[in-house]
Amino acid sequence: MMNKKELQNFLDGKRHILAIASGILGGSIPNNKSNISPILAGAIFAGLIVKIIYGDYDIGYKWTYSDILFWIITIFEGIIGAFIISSI
Repeated sequence: MMNKKELQNFLDGKRHILAIASGILGGSIPNNKSNISPILAGAIFAGLIVKIIYGDYDIGYKWTYSDILFWIITIFEGIIGAFIISSI
């Protein structure tokens, strides 16, 4: 169960917008020499950028359920962003 601070971090809209925007950016990077899919690149890029800028939902270095939830949601939002740019 999430505590109040984790829930506030989860509901912060800037994180979700950054994840989708990072997915768009990661999906639009030209990759002529690699075999990575733009969807996968967007997901990885979004996960790393949001983790670096905002961190995850909880405080500390111990893995919790909120860490797993963070990665699932952030990667999914990155996939959405990469899908948006690849379908244009």
